[in-house]
Amino acid sequence: MTNNKKPRNTPQLQVEHLETRLVPAVVDMTHHGAVDSTNDSGAVFRQYDAQPTGTGTIRSFLRVQGTGNQGVTEGFNSDYRKVQFDENTSPQFTRSLRLSDVPLVDLGGVKYREFLLDINQKASSPVLSLDELRLFAGNAGNLTGYSGGHLAGLNAVYDLGANWVKMDARLNQGSGKGDVLVDVPDSAFWVAGSTSADPHYAGQFVYLYSKFGANYAGNGGFEEWAPGTALTATNGSISGTVFLNNVPKADITVFLDADGDGVLDSNEVYAFTDVQGNYSFQKLATDLGELSTYQVTVVPGQYQVQPGTPVYQDISLEGTHRNVTDVNFYLVTGDQPPPAS
Repeated sequence: MTNNKKPRNTPQLQVEHLETRLVPAVVDMTHHGAVDSTNDSGAVFRQYDAQPTGTGTIRSFLRVQGTGNQGVTEGFNSDYRKVQFDENTSPQFTRSLRLSDVPLVDLGGVKYREFLLDINQKASSPVLSLDELRLFAGNAGNLTGYSGGHLAGLNAVYDLGANWVKMDARLNQGSGKGDVLVDVPDSAFWVAGSTSADPHYAGQFVYLYSKFGANYAGNGGFEEWAPGTALTATNGSISGTVFLNNVPKADITVFLDADGDGVLDSNEVYAFTDVQGNYSFQKLATDLGELSTYQVTVVPGQYQVQPGTPVYQDISLEGTHRNVTDVNFYLVTGDQPPPAS
């Protein structure tokens, strides 16, 4: 088929090796609404303005806590005791985390696992740096032994690398609310050969190692991580119908083309039309600009796209335009003449 699609400015959603990233980049989260998807680690960082939660608390899985003028703190989550670094020893705050407990969010047609970071700093010196961040996948909840970027001999499935994150605790004062959302591609946790429709994971437990304070020192007592839960606006949807010779057609592939290349990549979200020719994508991110703009594309297979009808459609889920219907596609068999002009 002819495809006149122009590539989107979506970053390549791949984890690069640390040695290939030579120039440190600052991920700046020091203003309201900040979003950074251009860092070369493959993750999306978002400044988070907490909404009322009723309790005002989060269920952390890792809390790192210095003493006095703490400066630099580091640690990772595990059920193992004793702890290795600056982790809080209470299992209420530092514990194992199952991958299934980390929510999936859809940004631009790619699934991410979402983590929430809550920081604490003095009002007189509110800026803090997140200088290292690595994630590991394992099949037990009590791994230990972090050294040289490895945990219990495991390689990181995600690495912030030479980047570091600059944050301002004044933007969202008080503990237990959250300050930054970190979205890591779900594909980082897959074994080779997986696809978005049939992912196979490298481990059922997630370990998160983080270090704070190297660029901007910590002074507020503790920082903590929690699953993202329902803290982002993932309430958008896109739906429509695929027709063949103007009749609804089942088993046609429709996908969200995150990189705009017209090819269904393994990490891109797709769906098949049902017996009525209908498809839908649910729980899509909204109000995030490029990250909530979706290129919806049909894979015609043995058929052709009817001349004069779209091969792809750009749908932006912003404001009140969050649930978009009738994003339809029209196919014809090879022997069908084009419609009369």
